[in-house]
Amino acid sequence: MLTKLDLNAFLKAFRSALSEDDLKEALVRVTRVLGFSQFAMGHHVDLAHPPSGAIRLSTYNDDWVSHIFERGYFAEDPIHLASTKTVNGFAWHDVGDIIDLTPRHKQILSEAIGFGLGAGFTVPVHLPGEYQGTCSFAARSLDHLHKNALPVAQLCGTFAFEAARRIMRRKLKLQETGVPELTSRQLEA
Repeated sequence: MLTKLDLNAFLKAFRSALSEDDLKEALVRVTRVLGFSQFAMGHHVDLAHPPSGAIRLSTYNDDWVSHIFERGYFAEDPIHLASTKTVNGFAWHDVGDIIDLTPRHKQILSEAIGFGLGAGFTVPVHLPGEYQGTCSFAARSLDHLHKNALPVAQLCGTFAFEAARRIMRRKLKLQETGVPELTSRQLEA
């Protein structure tokens, strides 16, 4: 059974991750413990030519990744589109309630099933001034998830994405950006 102690251990692993390998290892562990089989976390950017600092970690089947590149599916991914319409995590079976699914979207979702991506839970990440992103946990079905898997996945997805942002800033030697100070005139408004 998933306990509060397990959640704290997961979050601690994300907070203490120093490299992409550390973070991937922590995500693999969370994915398995929650009952999922694969995960993908990243910014929504042109995957063929990602910009410097774009986050991309995944255990998705390599054949699926090749498949989406060959067919250009990454540009029309219904899960990514749905993630732009909400700040809450969502199960993939609810995507049709978030966006109007086109025949192409339905085709993508149908083909994903053959690669072990029949069901999942996606955590949207929206931060002003940065690329949108997601952290998704996937499986053939959601039938074997732990009782509290979805709320724990929501928390873990946000903590993991923040860890990736921190690791990338350090890797690119970028300064931390704090909250901008307002002038007295701005405070009056």
